[in-house]
Amino acid sequence: MELGIKKKGNHKSLPTISGFLSFLIALISLVGLNVALLIKEKVFPGIFIYQLPLLSFFLGIIGLFTRKRSRLYAIWGISLSIFLFIFTLLMIVSSLSINYKP
Repeated sequence: MELGIKKKGNHKSLPTISGFLSFLIALISLVGLNVALLIKEKVFPGIFIYQLPLLSFFLGIIGLFTRKRSRLYAIWGISLSIFLFIFTLLMIVSSLSINYKP
């Protein structure tokens, strides 16, 4: 006879809606920023630089405070939003360091 072993953590937890929306909005913002860079747009649309990542960051924070739900998408949404903020800040700082007049 075989001894059956029951596993405690066999159930899969569902992701939070706010965490998933955070991840989805951060991906949309990242795609919009990449498209703006690829087409060499002079002025970036402000919605992709600070409005959508800020919304994604707050939705990710809300998604972290849920119980018995997966927080994976919330963490990814927060991480992508922070990356977009840091990227924007570094691009502004590096563009200010360019000397226009020789």
